[in-house]
Amino acid sequence: MTSQWWNAGLYFSCVRCGACCGQVPGTVRFTKDELSAMARALDVTEEQFTRKYCWNKYSALSLRERSNYDCVFLKNSEDGPECKIYSVRPSQCSTFPFWPDILESLHSWEMYASSCPGMNSGEFHDSDEISRISAKYTK
Repeated sequence: MTSQWWNAGLYFSCVRCGACCGQVPGTVRFTKDELSAMARALDVTEEQFTRKYCWNKYSALSLRERSNYDCVFLKNSEDGPECKIYSVRPSQCSTFPFWPDILESLHSWEMYASSCPGMNSGEFHDSDEISRISAKYTK
């Protein structure tokens, strides 16, 4: 990405609130390598993982969501919401909020920030880091 409105950098630290992992309908896409890693982490075959944790949404494989729209891997713990596959979560998850469509405009960033308490606070990310993270995003 070339320099954009966020050229001076942005602040973001995940506060592990779970807001980006549910509450509204969505899709979580992943690569073949990410599928393999998630299946290994849960000690199941890729076929078992796909049958139990995935569905076809908008003509592509996506992680399932519960009836309340939470990701199938979002669980509540004593410390708050937590991802059961955090260490191997798809790049779509690990690159949030530095997705190209969120970085498209300040307006888009602020819309997402209105429901994400970690945006506009916490750790500073310079434009080079934002570009590197955004480049890892797969949809």
